Amino acid sequence: MHANVLKYFVEVARCSSIRKAAQNLYVASSAVNRQILKLEAEMGTELFDRLPNGIRLNAAGERMLQHIRATLNDFHLMRSELDDLKGERKGHVAVAAMDSLFVDFLPATVEEFSEAYPAVTYSIVAVPPHDVAPRLVSGEYDIGISYITKLPAGLDVISEVSLPPGVIMASSHPLAKKERISFDDCRNHAFLRLEGRSPIQSVVSSDFTAYWEALEPSLTCNSTTLVKRLITAGHGISFFSKLAFLDELVRGEVVWRPLDDANINALTVGIIAPNQRVLSHVTLEFLERIVRRLKHVELSLREA
Repeated sequence: MHANVLKYFVEVARCSSIRKAAQNLYVASSAVNRQILKLEAEMGTELFDRLPNGIRLNAAGERMLQHIRATLNDFHLMRSELDDLKGERKGHVAVAAMDSLFVDFLPATVEEFSEAYPAVTYSIVAVPPHDVAPRLVSGEYDIGISYITKLPAGLDVISEVSLPPGVIMASSHPLAKKERISFDDCRNHAFLRLEGRSPIQSVVSSDFTAYWEALEPSLTCNSTTLVKRLITAGHGISFFSKLAFLDELVRGEVVWRPLDDANINALTVGIIAPNQRVLSHVTLEFLERIVRRLKHVELSLREA
């Protein structure tokens, strides 16, 4: 099958829409639709259910998607191996990680890795913690970084560190004087909330549920950068791992305090990878780099 057919099929499956897929691929909707129809004709069966509000993979389409992702993975692996034989440092790294890693950790890692592997390309996506593992299982991404809870079959924890979510605030905030903070302590203070599901929701806690359901945040947005700026300026508190505030913690601009909840404090941040497909040489090298960096960050924050 032609490479474009594979690319179009995967994007249509991901978007559940030919129009949206075409926009993401910067091609005409008619071109994408033509390739999908051609593929279905070649396979002798429909691969999508056509619905009033879009399209959805049927059973045959799910099997086709599984095959295509395995084919693309093998192709990238083969191309990486050929580059190694030629002495070239090429390849592609695909990472899915929770948003807080995009502030300092991942930019620094990519900058460092790019010095040794300048020709490497990247696909790096910020997703909620609960969505990291499914992205790896689907074959879209090869490396994940998230809070570690129960993982689906096919994934392994490569490394994990103790960096649970807690309360982050300006160093001048009244709660900064406390060693541990309860949800009741948080009730009377402005809360800055990132849009979407909180990572703490992965841990069963009736106290958290009661607090979260009654919460009326002073700000809700989908930008960690904006929330960070407002927290540092003293406009409220939020729940974050220390990973999102590495520089600010070192400079003493903010403080982090653990929540008074044993289950939440037991959460770890881990690096996960698939165990049922072979990763390219460059992906394994990147994996090794982020494992080292995460361990270094944990040690640095412990000593700070």
